[in-house]
This record gives sequence, C-alpha cells and structure tokens, in this order.
Amino acid sequence: MKAFFSARSLRERLLLVAFALIALGWWAPVALGRLGALRHDRQALSVERATQQMWLSHRDEIEARAAAAGRTLDPARTFDAAQAFAELNRIAAGLTVEIGAQRIERAEQFALHSVQVSIRRTDLAGLLRFYEQLGERAPYLGIEQCVVSVDRASPGLLNAVFRIYSIEALRPAK
Repeated sequence: MKAFFSARSLRERLLLVAFALIALGWWAPVALGRLGALRHDRQALSVERATQQMWLSHRDEIEARAAAAGRTLDPARTFDAAQAFAELNRIAAGLTVEIGAQRIERAEQFALHSVQVSIRRTDLAGLLRFYEQLGERAPYLGIEQCVVSVDRASPGLLNAVFRIYSIEALRPAK
C-alpha cells in the first residue's frame, strides 16, 4: 500500500488523502451513533437483568402472597366479560363514556379481562365518584392504567382514559 501511495504524484496523493478524510467524515458519525446505541442497549439490558434477578430472588415470597390472595378471592364475586361490561356501564352512569373491546388472558384457574374506558368532558367530582365506585369492587375490578387530561375546549372539564381489568375465576374442566 505504501509503494502504491509513494508512486503517485503530489496531486494524486492529496486527492487520495482528501477522499480518505471525506470517507472518514461520512463514516465516523454513523459508527459513533451505532456505538452509542450499543452502549445504551447494554445499559438497558443490565438494568433489565438486575430487575429480573430481584424478582427471582423474591420468588418464594411472591408465590406465597399470590397463593394467599387466591385463597381470599370469592369466585362468586368475580366478573366474566359480560358482567364486567355491565358493571362498568352501571358505575359510569351519567358520564360520557366509551368502552372499548375487551382483551382476555386466560390462565389455568383465572381469566383476566382488560378493557379501555374513555370518559370525556366530566368534572372532577364525577371522575372521583367513578374512581371510588370502582375501588369498592377491588380486587375483582381494578385500574391497570390511568391518564387524566384537561379538556382543551372546556378547561373546567376533564378527559380520562382508564385501562380496567376484571378477574374471573374459571371452573375446572371435568
């Protein structure tokens, strides 16, 4: 390579160096960006690993608490998909509400129903009343996620989007 470079005229050498610098200037930011993304992914992976190790180290305690909670649930008070929908409609009576489609996750003994409930243009008292009535049905109905925002058209009113779950005790198959 050195012989090839030395055999060139000064003008060709300068052009080769200029092209090499342009290529380096073009390639270096891309390589540095990939290196930064790799470092970020590695840090996120180590945090995720630490979190999983923490959960695994508390496995016995978590299983014991889950078993104790399972014993306290009354299967007659759990809600299937239709009952949960009807109960949410009853709780949200008087509010401008939109209830989305349900998503169901089944396990061996339980089914977890999840639905998105959007409440539009309500006052704080109405939203708190909905929240309190929902809390009275815990742990059979509960809030998984909640986002509250001020209505842009009417600053005195609120919009809320809830992700609500309900638990259904499944009967064992015979």
